Amino acid sequence: MSEDLARSQREFLSRTNIEERVSHMLDYVLPNRGNDTAPPDLQKVVDVLDAQYGVHFSFSDELGDLPTGERILGMFSVDPLTIRVTSYLPLWSSWFRRTLAHELGHLVLHRRMIGKGKYISRKKPLVDTTRLLKYRETAELSDLGWVEWQANEFSMCLILPRRYLQMLVCAVQMDLGIRRNLGTMYLDDQQCNKQDCQIIVGKIVERSSAKQSLLWRRLRFLGILEDHQRKSARPVFESLDALFEIDGQQTHGESTSETVQSAAPEASHAER
Repeated sequence: MSEDLARSQREFLSRTNIEERVSHMLDYVLPNRGNDTAPPDLQKVVDVLDAQYGVHFSFSDELGDLPTGERILGMFSVDPLTIRVTSYLPLWSSWFRRTLAHELGHLVLHRRMIGKGKYISRKKPLVDTTRLLKYRETAELSDLGWVEWQANEFSMCLILPRRYLQMLVCAVQMDLGIRRNLGTMYLDDQQCNKQDCQIIVGKIVERSSAKQSLLWRRLRFLGILEDHQRKSARPVFESLDALFEIDGQQTHGESTSETVQSAAPEASHAER
């Protein structure tokens, strides 16, 4: 292990570890949810954290830009314990919910990294932009990279939980008459399998209101979508313009170069 890694302040957390932390938090905050697989009501989470745990929330102010020109979407600060989401994001829009869930991730996962000489200062807020909110399969090696990866994974566990997605995939597959390997999507270079996956993702978008480009990644990272395509043939969801857009508009300071081609085909379902 390198000296830098040995001095690292971060806690090593896998996707499974983070799912467990989310479940543990919801057991405390929303104890009557039971075995509900649907994403939790974030308004209720906010209300409980505010009323019972003294966490302050602010959604009514613009948070400005960084010197690099990147728009600030969210902030997490310690003294007092506060989560802010910019008023630039429409209240409870998909990007608002994603930013809020990310900041909740910092609150839940990174409290031990707060204080003098640690990653999160008691005096300066932790600031998040679209670049830091990008959902990635793996993290960069720096503490910042890992901390933001963990908060993003926490966000996805709240917004698109594993069991919820598996339930939606099974339901759509049953509706389409797909009976093999329920709960798993198989994608390779065969046109019929590409078409199946595109139709399934399109139907899940209708039921979940999730961004299609984000959904492709989430399904693949969780292993629900088994992607066996040749790398040279992989579709543009690898570079995902939609991850840098807010309600149809590119965020200030960000640029993209490819167009997301995500519409589900109109052709009839082809049996695998």
